[in-house]
Amino acid sequence: MTVTVTPLNDALGAEIGGVDITRPIDPADFAVVRQAFIDHGVVLFRDQPLDALQLAAFARHFGDLQPHVQKKYHHPDEPNVVYMTNVDEKGNFDPVAAARGAVEKTITGWHSDLCYDEIPCWATFLHALEIPSVGGPTCFANTNKAFEALPQRIKDKLVGKMGTFIYGGKPGSFVAKAASTLPAGVDAPDPVEHPIVARHPLNGRPAIYANPGLCQGIVGMDAAESEALLQEVYEVIDRPEFRYEHAWRLGDTVIWDNLGGIMHVGRADYPKNEKRILIRTTVRGQRIEMYDAA
Repeated sequence: MTVTVTPLNDALGAEIGGVDITRPIDPADFAVVRQAFIDHGVVLFRDQPLDALQLAAFARHFGDLQPHVQKKYHHPDEPNVVYMTNVDEKGNFDPVAAARGAVEKTITGWHSDLCYDEIPCWATFLHALEIPSVGGPTCFANTNKAFEALPQRIKDKLVGKMGTFIYGGKPGSFVAKAASTLPAGVDAPDPVEHPIVARHPLNGRPAIYANPGLCQGIVGMDAAESEALLQEVYEVIDRPEFRYEHAWRLGDTVIWDNLGGIMHVGRADYPKNEKRILIRTTVRGQRIEMYDAA
């Protein structure tokens, strides 16, 4: 069977066909998948239902798995897999769980997974188990294209700067409620610093790494100036021409990059009396590289 790579739109992403991700993948076929992921930032596989063990096995083709700090949502069969769900144990709508990565307005929620860690993850794998009848897409933004679109005066202020990132984000952010539910004895990670503009280690492209939910501000810059500058940046990231919005179907698996170039967020625009349940795992990455314009 021939592996096919079909772009999702002009901004980012590709759909991959001709690969059975429910079982071990031929090395030659995986090489095509891996390169498509590096080139496009987001890859989609359709119509292949997976359980938690299969999702983890597929993800391990890319590297070691990186467990999530929030153990409340760990899958009982595979602790490296977590539920992304909008319901509690009794099946009732859970606003705290539903807010994990989903917002009403995308501009408030763009982020890269595990950016609050010293070593963020490389790839996130998300698979749909139950989806609402309408709404609830996962949105992706190409922050390499967004960086290229920034006015030079803003680029000059951002390149070479570090930002502070913290689990739970700013008060009132989309992740603040979820962070408040960490179990007793589990401490939130300490704040970390990453470059505001990253250089992707695999494709070399520069991209905005600061995000509105988890980046507290630019190190060494006045707080008001930092906030105003970053808000200008987030407005560019949020522009529709840099975006792909994935409308989920059962059996979909989407993988996205987190090392600089792609940000994502879910839309909380679905009927709240309908379930939205997905499973997720992540592959360990590396320290974020700083982009040097020189």
